[in-house]
Amino acid sequence: MHPQPEDERERIHRAVQGDQAALSELYTQHVDAIYKFLFYRVGDQMVAEDLTAEVFADMISAIRRYKERGVPFRAWLFRIARARLADYWRQVKRRERGDEAWKGFVGANQIQTLPEKYFEYESLQQAMIYLTQAELEVVLLRFVGGLDHQEIAKVIRSNANAVKSRMHRALKKLRDVLESRAMAGEGDGET
Repeated sequence: MHPQPEDERERIHRAVQGDQAALSELYTQHVDAIYKFLFYRVGDQMVAEDLTAEVFADMISAIRRYKERGVPFRAWLFRIARARLADYWRQVKRRERGDEAWKGFVGANQIQTLPEKYFEYESLQQAMIYLTQAELEVVLLRFVGGLDHQEIAKVIRSNANAVKSRMHRALKKLRDVLESRAMAGEGDGET
């Protein structure tokens, strides 16, 4: 687990004390990762923006009670994001996200909302449909949220070995799907 840099600890301390500038700095530091995580989970820009706003509203209301207690600040934020996401799925009665959540996921307006590197391989997006919700979550927390195994374990209330195992299964599944698609003739005959 990466220890929080001293400047971030100071920023968090100031935010806990009610410093608005520190809250703003924490928001700026973490908003992109939270938004991207939520966007990949819901596949809708407006919903992801609303959920992101809820996460940071929750952060502001709870920051005075924040104590690290072994959970780094960004892991704490991702826990809030997971809770907001669970509330969202409950509200729309869609605990299991099906293919319809991915329809429009690669729509032109949505592609423009994320950096180009996330869309280099459309087949990767399609392969992600084959992951379980738990596998998708750890992959997104790692590669979109930038969390390490220890931090992911804190977010999902598991242990690092279980996270590593789930990550390994998810990446193997993605690799297998991509390789089988490539072998199925998606190549153009080049050597």
